[in-house]
Amino acid sequence: MYIMLKELETPFKINKFIYATDLFFLAGFAGLGAVLQGLVFSKFQVVFFIFNLLVGCFLTAPSFANPKKRNFQSLFLLLRRVQNKRVYHSEAVEYSRNEVMELREIT
Repeated sequence: MYIMLKELETPFKINKFIYATDLFFLAGFAGLGAVLQGLVFSKFQVVFFIFNLLVGCFLTAPSFANPKKRNFQSLFLLLRRVQNKRVYHSEAVEYSRNEVMELREIT
């Protein structure tokens, strides 16, 4: 008798609510925030840290539009889609009556 796996891409859970990818993303985001914290005015560094914490939590939360993805993955897909908008589409052009008559005379 063979054991069949039902899911191949099950994410690794560290805790009941924390996944490994989320933890690594938050650690990288916190590291980037720590590097950039020196560029922030000294009185705003605490506000900057709290803002980074809130943005990091939002980005690792499940997406509303894509239930199987996180917000940072949905944002990445959106940016890739906007970047790949190099497809040409035909546009409808409206001509006046005079222009239609001129076009008919040409052809």
